[in-house]
Amino acid sequence: MRTLAVLLALLTASAEAQPHLVFDRKIGNQWPDDNRWMNFVAFRADGQFVAANGDGLRLWTFPDGQYVRGVAGETLAISADFRYLTTEKSILDLQSGKIVYTVSGKQDLLLSAAFSVNDEYVAVRSSPHLTKGAQITVLKTADASKVSAFGTRYAAALAFSPDNQTLATGHWNNVTLWDVRTGARLALLMSPPPPSDAISYNRDGRYIYGLAFSRDGTLLAAGSDNAELQIWDVAARKLLHTLKIGGSDVSNPAFSPDGKLLAAGTYGNGTVYLVDVASGKILSQVQVSMFGCGAVAFSPDGRYLITPSNSGLLDNGKHTQGGTIHVFRVEN
Repeated sequence: MRTLAVLLALLTASAEAQPHLVFDRKIGNQWPDDNRWMNFVAFRADGQFVAANGDGLRLWTFPDGQYVRGVAGETLAISADFRYLTTEKSILDLQSGKIVYTVSGKQDLLLSAAFSVNDEYVAVRSSPHLTKGAQITVLKTADASKVSAFGTRYAAALAFSPDNQTLATGHWNNVTLWDVRTGARLALLMSPPPPSDAISYNRDGRYIYGLAFSRDGTLLAAGSDNAELQIWDVAARKLLHTLKIGGSDVSNPAFSPDGKLLAAGTYGNGTVYLVDVASGKILSQVQVSMFGCGAVAFSPDGRYLITPSNSGLLDNGKHTQGGTIHVFRVEN
């Protein structure tokens, strides 16, 4: 009887010890924005600042939440050191205030962007394309000189590998890997057939709208508009896990610094999920909004996870009037 009790205690302790998300009541929702739609968030590489877009880009200190500055324009991406910013109309050097690149046409826009980990390059998709006949253009961040241009299919997501040599792009039913410098296609990661209960308008496939590499570059996470989260083995070109996490569009996912955890949010049900990478199992999930959960970001030490919500849901169940950045501790 005593042996059974000890075994049950060990099993209970083990279950409680798994990583999970805890709303941080001290930091809480310190970064509200009057704009109801916040879908971009990032930590600076040193973990001392947080950036998010709402009514333009806004910067705060972390964890005390002191407002630093704002930048007008729809933010697409910010470099790891927070020096460079890509908006729908330009690439900016925030340190000097210099505009590195501006879209020429009045109706033209940059539609998506991603910086390399070392901030040397920025990949952009524009309308119309910067380079005729190519969907993706890779530029040198410092002066916007062209490095390469490639791809003829619509790309819904962009992500650089940690070694800055490979660019992943999300498409209809696949992720494509490219050589950053030459534009050569390295691999095509095909999505499996959708489940029988897939949303009818996407029954024949899904767009990959969110991408993220693990810090060591061995894994790639892909989120789709069919509420699926995929984990790929990059070297083996093998799909390790597919999770149906509910809602609709899966926002840009993020791996924890040690690569053991993966986080993602969904716009359909406004929920953030924490996933065990090895098993592909959901460890924790928290609804942060009734209207949508934007991209997620781990702090550099892996202790915190932040996500912006739209018309945010506070921990007491009451709605705010605008977007809010929620801060969670990642606890065992």
